[in-house]
Amino acid sequence: MTKRWLISALGLALAVGLTVGGGRDLPRAEAEGSGWATIKVEKGDTVYSIARRFGTDVETVSRMNRLKDPSLIRVGQVLRVPDRKREAESGRKGEARPALLPADYGRDLGEFTLTAYTAGPESTGKSPGHPAYGITSSGAPAVEGVTIAVDPSVIPIGSRVYIEGLGYFVAQDTGSAIKGKRIDVFMNDLEEALQFGVKKGVRVAIVE
Repeated sequence: MTKRWLISALGLALAVGLTVGGGRDLPRAEAEGSGWATIKVEKGDTVYSIARRFGTDVETVSRMNRLKDPSLIRVGQVLRVPDRKREAESGRKGEARPALLPADYGRDLGEFTLTAYTAGPESTGKSPGHPAYGITSSGAPAVEGVTIAVDPSVIPIGSRVYIEGLGYFVAQDTGSAIKGKRIDVFMNDLEEALQFGVKKGVRVAIVE
């Protein structure tokens, strides 16, 4: 993938100015108790996309639902999510919790810089209809919430990886701009990839 630098640059420029979630309606069941609500997983949902819609992170959603592997959710599954509106109305603040360290999940590789990419021409130079559109360098189809692009000399292709604040992914892709301690996170939507921007100092571990 040769054009990934373009989306990274755009993401860095626009990350501050764009609002996470894009104002879409939040699929929500009745609120339960105080501070959280329930939703039902729909087709195409990932823990990452759900967390973004509700202004939280993968670790929080995983902890609330005791998910050992956030990549394994199913359509129709009911999940708890933070109810930010109820928290604001009640004036309550979330309890401070210690960060979950990647070392708890495998071999700690240290801090990485994260960007995001899509299957489109802005990232890969390929458009729908191209025989390799949406296909990673490993031959697997790119899947949001699963696929990341890595430098194989740092993270071997096929490795299961834990990214602090995001959860579990699989190293399935590479890119000419992905060198050293840098990871590109695959996303379906260009706007979300731009919103993701550039995140530095993110802890990463290989799951063993």
